[in-house]
Amino acid sequence: MAWLCVKRPCELTTTETATLARIKQDEEAARVIALTQRFCELVRSRSVSQGAKPTRPCRPFEAWLGEARACGVRAVETFAEGLEQDGDAIRAALTSRWSNAQAEGQLTKFKLLKRQMYGRAGFDLLRRRMLLTV
Repeated sequence: MAWLCVKRPCELTTTETATLARIKQDEEAARVIALTQRFCELVRSRSVSQGAKPTRPCRPFEAWLGEARACGVRAVETFAEGLEQDGDAIRAALTSRWSNAQAEGQLTKFKLLKRQMYGRAGFDLLRRRMLLTV
């Protein structure tokens, strides 16, 4: 069900659309789905407030946070509280054109190499293997 909520509505098949429509018949589920889709769109567009400094409020994000805090679903409220605690980082991620995706990809590759060696590899061997994969 989570995949149906984060997938773009235009990319849903007719079966998925029908399934989502049935789920939305529950009032609480409909609120969660609407909030989820709006949040995904904020993240995808990353154009909340082009050129704004991360410390300045991003109106669409702030509006979403307000609705999420007041939605009445504890899981969503907790998620919103967590985002609010990291507010500056979230605002920076939504307004900045920069990303740390390349670094995260390299870390994931490094973790895979480390796991393949069952924790027995020392730093020198891990370093050599990492350099050989590049």
